[in-house]
Amino acid sequence: MSATLLSVASNYAYSQATDQMQVKGQVTNDSGQGLKGVSVMIKGAKNGVQTDANGHYTIQAASTATLLFTYIGFNSQEIKVNPSGVIHVKMSGNNVLDQVVVVGYGTAKKKDLTGGLAVVGKDQLSMVSTSNLMDRLVGQVAGFSITTGEAAPGASQTLLIRGENSISANNSPLIILDGIPYSGSLADIDPNNVENLSILKDASASAIYGSRAANGVILIQTKRGALGRAQVNYKGLIGMAEPMQRINVMGPNEYIRFQQDIARIRQGYTGALLDPIAGDIISVTERGNYAKDITHNWQDYVFRKALTMDHQLSISGGTENTKYMAALAALDQEGVVYNSKLSRLNITTNVDQTFNKWLTTGIGLQYTRKSDGGITPNLEHAIKQSPYGSYKDESGKYVPEPMEYSLIVNPMRNVNAIQDRYNNNFFLSGYANILLPVEGLSLRSNFGYNYRNGFTGTYYGRNTFEGRDQGTQAGGSASINNSNYNDYTWENLLKYERQIGDHRFDVTGLFSMQKTKSWSTAQSGAGFVTDDTEYFMIGSASRLVSNSASLSESAMLSYMGRINYAYKGKYLLTLTGRTDGASVFGVNNKYAFFPVAAAAWQIGEERFLKDNVKWLDMLKIRLSYGANGNQAITPYRTLDRLYSNVKYIWGDDGAAVTTAYLAGDGVGNPNLKWETTYSTNLGLDFQLFNNRLGGTIDAYLSKTKDLLMTRTVPIMNGYNRIWDNIGATQNKGIEVTLNSANVKGENFQWNTTAVFSLNRDKIVELRGDGIDDIANNWFIGQPLRVFYDYKMIGVWQNGETITVDGAAPGAAKLYDRDGNGKIEASDRVVIGSKNPRYTASLANRFSYKNFYASALVTGVFDVWRDDHMANLGAWTFGITNYVHDANYWTPENPNATIVSPGYLNPLGHGYYKKVSYVQVKNITFGYKLPHKIAKKVGVNGIDVNVSVNNLNTISNIREVLNYDNTWMASYPTARSYMFGLNVNF
Repeated sequence: MSATLLSVASNYAYSQATDQMQVKGQVTNDSGQGLKGVSVMIKGAKNGVQTDANGHYTIQAASTATLLFTYIGFNSQEIKVNPSGVIHVKMSGNNVLDQVVVVGYGTAKKKDLTGGLAVVGKDQLSMVSTSNLMDRLVGQVAGFSITTGEAAPGASQTLLIRGENSISANNSPLIILDGIPYSGSLADIDPNNVENLSILKDASASAIYGSRAANGVILIQTKRGALGRAQVNYKGLIGMAEPMQRINVMGPNEYIRFQQDIARIRQGYTGALLDPIAGDIISVTERGNYAKDITHNWQDYVFRKALTMDHQLSISGGTENTKYMAALAALDQEGVVYNSKLSRLNITTNVDQTFNKWLTTGIGLQYTRKSDGGITPNLEHAIKQSPYGSYKDESGKYVPEPMEYSLIVNPMRNVNAIQDRYNNNFFLSGYANILLPVEGLSLRSNFGYNYRNGFTGTYYGRNTFEGRDQGTQAGGSASINNSNYNDYTWENLLKYERQIGDHRFDVTGLFSMQKTKSWSTAQSGAGFVTDDTEYFMIGSASRLVSNSASLSESAMLSYMGRINYAYKGKYLLTLTGRTDGASVFGVNNKYAFFPVAAAAWQIGEERFLKDNVKWLDMLKIRLSYGANGNQAITPYRTLDRLYSNVKYIWGDDGAAVTTAYLAGDGVGNPNLKWETTYSTNLGLDFQLFNNRLGGTIDAYLSKTKDLLMTRTVPIMNGYNRIWDNIGATQNKGIEVTLNSANVKGENFQWNTTAVFSLNRDKIVELRGDGIDDIANNWFIGQPLRVFYDYKMIGVWQNGETITVDGAAPGAAKLYDRDGNGKIEASDRVVIGSKNPRYTASLANRFSYKNFYASALVTGVFDVWRDDHMANLGAWTFGITNYVHDANYWTPENPNATIVSPGYLNPLGHGYYKKVSYVQVKNITFGYKLPHKIAKKVGVNGIDVNVSVNNLNTISNIREVLNYDNTWMASYPTARSYMFGLNVNF
């Protein structure tokens, strides 16, 4: 009997230990928000899952098992399975200080950093609902400037980290994608695939990359697989866009009054001569339309409401040994300008394989197919057209010259042309990580390959002005352009990491090689028998046949060593040295060495603060100094170059042969060497009030010498320009980032991020002789990019004593620098810098239970721009339309701020204004469906949101289409209204 009871009890206990049950729950942070990607594992076993987008999980476990919850930046937790099968977990910890961030060739906890860098989190990446990665970061990172000069879909942007250091060489930052240098367009990358992004700003943070690191580094890490069952995610955006604003030009009646003012002031017309029909203040075509009351709003023809659809489907998951991620994304975006568009297909895969304890490999592939062809209308001509100009003739064809004026033609006259433009981008990255049989010693080999090609085929048929038949000459005009690029990078790193008592250190050594090659071909011709063959029969062109080709190659070889040392986690030191060799430099100076040192002190961990200042969670001081190089010039500047773009016939019956000649810039410089920037950075990182308020303050000073510039030499040498290392610049600034948790309740949270950047650059020296370069607008002691011109200080008025020869009422009053009563070249002055004095942004994020909202406002302040509205003569040419309600001078309006229509501007001076503008970049409202409701429809989570991008801009100027561009008729910034859907399966 006893034996039977013992056997039953043993079997019952065994079944309890082995019977599997379903355990589910939600993992949240201290604020009650669900945490996506938390690893949930059974302790002592290899299987596990990850939480979904709302923090929910489901796992099969024994009733006696213990679950292990781990998440980067939070304290791990172990919880035993309870009979209910429901375990909700609230994870806490110093997720700010312990956040693991990507740095050069590895990762590090944020609290252990010695260099100046900014980490872009998922909250920032998701604040703006666009399909362009950099659009999502505008204004959000201190010291990181993103300028969208042309806001067309898929257009590349100008990126600057801490302003400009170089006058002639490239100032763009180095981009590292999945550990490999990337020279393609960031507009090709699907932002939904980006896991994290870091901006390396000071010399210490970027020195490990040496080459091009003088301009900073952008590290982009794409998403990879993680332990757990397969998770499928769909992200979709659909929306409508329109120009954020138009140029508010004169209407029909105001336009006629303006033409009358021009005629009576400039030509002295009176009476019937000022009549729109009897006189000649407008063209014959305009008179006919005026009589018939036919008017046109030309901006209605060139602008439109545009549809955007963006879809991405991804799958990720993995086991202990194999982790995978794959994504397919398709974007179809119409532009707000007629004929502009972007179609983009992205395919991304990442696989990581652990073979054993000492070998792990991974491979990633990204392929992008992009199409954005189309001949767009001329926006300037649309803005300046007369409302009485003719749009189409009786047969429906565009009238070439609506005002019978050849300088301002029909903006649509070539839009029927055929243009196909395709770009393919293939990017491959792979690695092998080997743990060597010495504790702490590892070897990693990285390999990357990038291949890009582009094709543009354009045909102007007879239904376009460019391709029309001209007399006896057949019409049609065609061109084909093919471009190709490839590069490879191979890097080998040896790393040693140890912790001995209070001492922690790691040593990294690197050997790297890189090679690039680009080549292109182009063909063009005119005169075709038929338009049906478009550009495909370009060989049949009867005239203007042209062929060209180009080739460019470059290579680099690098060696690097880095030591990171920490004592008690409070005293941190980083020493880096890198040697780079670049083929673009002369035989005498291929290589250069760039050393950097950085130190940090966790002063908040010292007892005199930690024991006495309870509201202080972290305080760290950073200091770095070092050198970085810039080799961003085109190849072959060190070599003599012959040019041959014309043919010459020797003798009456001779055949045409290609000539060869030495151009003015054709002599190379074998002594050309690296441009070097020496930077000092002082930084302060802090967290206060139980991490409710935190931030970073950085002050920096950079000095660049051996500038890569073109030097002018006497023409008696046989050439007049040569590349050389001359001149020096200085760049300094302050950056502030503040993060606050304003409200941290159980149901309601409110977080704010404020960013402020100030940058000042100047030219210290040019060619060693202390003389300014007026031809290039380069002035010693002044900013790198300035306006240099006559300075307008007002408008001359009737009854005013005119002190300058030749001036008259209504003319521009120009600054007479030397007071001699004459306006001459010596009176020109530096007007101001083309770069802003400072930038700022404010981001707010709110959440209430399952609802969330965010708003982002950015600002650019005190940047000098061309004031195109004030440049009446250049705007109107005396015959075209002008800005509505413009305050221009007439005898009846003497207190005007704009010159008279009769002012001919004999000196050809410009008009300038100090501009500031604040943009509402994004407002978003969203809702995450409760997990129970999502489960009922068969999914793990549903997130829906609506947003508006570029809602409005407040500025002291109005008549521009894009505030990032100095030209008023550039491609306009789009205001878009988006609906987003995120579903997890």
